[in-house]
Amino acid sequence: MHSVLERTFTPDEKSTWKKILSIHEKQRMNQTIDIFNDGVEKLNISSNFIPQLWEVNDILQSLTGFKGEYVTGLEDGNSFYKMLSERVFPIGNFVRSDTDLNYTPAPDMVHDLYGHIPFFANSDYADFCQKFGEHACQVMDNPKKLRMYERFFWFTIEFGLINTPKGKRIFGAGIASSVGECEYALSQKPIVHPFDIEHIINHEFRIDKMQDELFILHSESQLYNSLDELSKKINS
Repeated sequence: MHSVLERTFTPDEKSTWKKILSIHEKQRMNQTIDIFNDGVEKLNISSNFIPQLWEVNDILQSLTGFKGEYVTGLEDGNSFYKMLSERVFPIGNFVRSDTDLNYTPAPDMVHDLYGHIPFFANSDYADFCQKFGEHACQVMDNPKKLRMYERFFWFTIEFGLINTPKGKRIFGAGIASSVGECEYALSQKPIVHPFDIEHIINHEFRIDKMQDELFILHSESQLYNSLDELSKKINS
């Protein structure tokens, strides 16, 4: 049962994983939101070794019913949001080259398994993402509306910030999985807008550079309670 979720990692992949996570382990408690840090600990993800996906899934499914699934290449909206609605998250089945630790041309195991999966150990977050996937699936035949859902996902789940009692923290997995993006996002360099659905769904993004404009939540519940208003604005 576990064979398709188990693989052998190359020395280069192990080295890159260790380099990136070793840096994050020193900094993430002061950079990322607590639900991410809690998830990393619950799922036993560390710089010491790349975990087998079935081991992570065994814990994750017992917590929230979510699981990771290896994929090759970048999932398009049709397949990605359907997977999300079924409580499945795609995992790029490779580790980026160590020539650029901060960037990967397609989502890899650092971005997906380390950056995204720990968040799904939180039940409120997991429930939101499943419902988001369901909502996005309803507009698959409308590219304009689907793009609005993609922008919203990008500026929250991928590249969101959040205010906490400890200060500004990283909420997005795209930031959390990148050493350079973590420091940049929490610096004074990017423009940080307050969370605003109308602004987000009409704000385009680029994937090939540091994000120079970000949005910040004032709480997790602000995001989790936003789906009805989001769908209303997209479908109006």
